[in-house]
Amino acid sequence: MRRLCAALVVAAGCGIGAQMTHAAAAGSCAALQYLAALNQADAALAAAPSRPSAAAAVLTGLVTADPSLQHTLTPIIRDVDASPPDTTDARASLGGLIQVLALPPGATCAVDSSSARAALNDVYRSRVFANLDQNPQPGWLGQILNWIDSLLNATGRTLGAAGSIALGSAVFLAALALAWWRLRGTLGSRVARAMEEQDDTGDDPAREWTLASRAAERGQYRDAIRHAFRSALLDAAWRGRLAVDASWTTRELLAAARGDADLVAALAPAAAMFDRAWYSGEPAGAEEWEVARARCEAVRSIARSRAPERAA
Repeated sequence: MRRLCAALVVAAGCGIGAQMTHAAAAGSCAALQYLAALNQADAALAAAPSRPSAAAAVLTGLVTADPSLQHTLTPIIRDVDASPPDTTDARASLGGLIQVLALPPGATCAVDSSSARAALNDVYRSRVFANLDQNPQPGWLGQILNWIDSLLNATGRTLGAAGSIALGSAVFLAALALAWWRLRGTLGSRVARAMEEQDDTGDDPAREWTLASRAAERGQYRDAIRHAFRSALLDAAWRGRLAVDASWTTRELLAAARGDADLVAALAPAAAMFDRAWYSGEPAGAEEWEVARARCEAVRSIARSRAPERAA
């Protein structure tokens, strides 16, 4: 089931990026025009002296051209129009959006997407997503219960009520003893694993980010991406931007954050990169690590920026 959710998250991440690009402007260069406008507004705020009115004009023009952008850009416009202007907060939000929507260097409008489409199709055809419609085989406990049921039905017809009760009691005690033996072994192995892994995980986002950097230095990019994504989630949880449950799938995580438009815009691409590195079975290299690091850093930046703006 988690593999299926991973496939859905990849598609969701692509959908969010396409929606924001389309909302920026009409035409084949919408993504580049939208990013150029965001960079223009950021440059106006970074100038010496700062030009908040110019930044507000650029952002207001984007919202006027497409009102669907108001949930994302209106909070930034309010920061710029404040008296005095909150340029620090506005630049933090703009920086997060720019990092999430960043395109590779040299990106142009006329791009042949056939290779990217083929790569995405290869992901869906990989063995990781195979046999998703197959029912899992019953575990050892289910097999035991099925065997007991068939045995009781057979002996009930042969031994009668008294014999069935006696045999059923004996089988139940044997199953109980087996379950106790298996449980003892399981608990012992869990304690051992917990002692081995207690230095590898925690709930400190800064420490998780440090572990990600160390793993990347060792060339363990898959683990580095896992630690970076965990650090981003912990940052969002610690600062009240998102309630996180360890049992959630990525799809459930994004559903929990849907009321925070800025956080969802940053979280969806980061989650897609994590799922690709962790579940696709494909090797993760330095290039994948750099992309994942930038996306997770964008989530951390938005989580630290301010209280979430809830969508209406």
